[in-house]
Amino acid sequence: MPTLSENVCYLGYVAWCLRRKHGYLVGIAFIDEQTLFKARMGEQVCQIERFCRQQKPLAGQQGVEAMALKWVDQHATEYSHETVRQAFTQPALD
Repeated sequence: MPTLSENVCYLGYVAWCLRRKHGYLVGIAFIDEQTLFKARMGEQVCQIERFCRQQKPLAGQQGVEAMALKWVDQHATEYSHETVRQAFTQPALD
């Protein structure tokens, strides 16, 4: 995840790939549930940062923190351990 750091990476493989108008949509299968959970936590950080940039934060760190809490309140269940476990146990696409 170069958005977070050049050193952040998670082992997995390309499970499927769909060509889109402006690139590709790629599904990654991670090697285990713990790796999937870590990758989703990294994704959550990226989504929070994106949300904060889109909202044009209030001046100072307090505005960013308030927006991050708002995003977490709205979306955290999508990234819960139970949701990740369910995703990990889903059958792979043919």
